[in-house]
This record gives sequence, structure tokens and C-alpha cells, in this order.
Amino acid sequence: MNNKTPIDELYKIQKKDIEKACNVLGKAFHDDPAWIHVIPDENERKEKLPTIFEYIIRYSLKYGKVHAPTENLEGIAVWIPHTTVEKSIWRILRSGAFRAAIKMGSEIGSNIQKLFDQIDKDRREHMKDRPYLYLQAIGVLPEFQGQGIGGNLLKPMFANADLNGVSIYLETETEKNMQIYSKYGFKILKEGKAPGAEFHFWEMVREPNI
Repeated sequence: MNNKTPIDELYKIQKKDIEKACNVLGKAFHDDPAWIHVIPDENERKEKLPTIFEYIIRYSLKYGKVHAPTENLEGIAVWIPHTTVEKSIWRILRSGAFRAAIKMGSEIGSNIQKLFDQIDKDRREHMKDRPYLYLQAIGVLPEFQGQGIGGNLLKPMFANADLNGVSIYLETETEKNMQIYSKYGFKILKEGKAPGAEFHFWEMVREPNI
């Protein structure tokens, strides 16, 4: 009897893949409005973004799921369940993400906190008392974009969420991505300008299709 699910067809990121996965997301998000705001200098952003994503990936390997379409890591999707979405100091230490936070630097860390503090509060308010999966990051290498890889990473988790009656929550900073997520059934909960920034953001949820 074959008990495999669509998620099993994806490649599960392992510790040996961390450096490459970080570089994939660093390249995918290089021109993202949020990260341009956090690290305006292009060369510094190229250098520091992989470290920021190392923090995210190491945490999610311990407390969530990190997938690629294949072992070639054409793209990366990072998911965290609602039970561990809050990054306590103890969880950060246990995940091995603390070292990446140190490498990130206090100034960048402070800029990230200022930018995402209200967005995190919004998520807690929107999703309180509800089970959900948080899509913290999804990115595809520039040379593979437009080939359906993002959808290949998303659809298996959509199917799993539907099966378990779980919502999926995300934020995005580009209208193009907002429109793509809308086609996948996401509804806008809030939109506006990020605190202290000029770029727009959308907070969205996809309810389970039961």
C-alpha cells in the first residue's frame, strides 16, 4: 500500500543543504522591497541576506518544514506551524539559529524587528485561537522563475492543509505576488504601508478547502 502524499514528492532540506538553501533565498529576495528597506546597500544586501535566511532556515528545520522541488534546490519554501511560530530564545538556541543571528549583526536585526513587529502583531490578532501554517518564505532562483516551480512548492502543502482542515497565512510585499496568491484562494486580511517604510504589504489567509 502506497501511503505517500504530495509533500513526499518534494525534497526535504537537510543540514548539508543549509548553505545552498540560504544562497537560493538570498538571490530570490535580493530585489524584494522589504529587504531593500532593511539593507539599502546592494552589495551589503547580497552579502547579508543569506545569513538572515540561515537564521530562518535553521529555526524551521527544527520547528517547521523546509522544502525544495528537487535536490538541486531550484527554489525553497519555509513553513512553520502555529504552535512554534513564536521564536522564543530557548527555541532559537535549540535550533542553532543563534549563531546566524550574531552574524547578522545588531543593526540589521534591529531594522528587521522594527519592520516586522507590527506585521507579527497583526498575524497574532488575525489568527488567534486558530490552527494554521505560516508560509514564512518562498523563493525561486531568478533563472528558474516563470517555470511553475513556486506552484509546485505550494500545491502539496495546500493539499495537506485541506486534508487537515488548517489555514495558511502569509505576508507579501509585491502586488504581483498578491495577485498570484489570490488565484490560489488567498484572501486579503489587511493591506497598507509597512511601518516606517514606503513599500506596500498584504497580509493574506487561505482557508482549507474541505
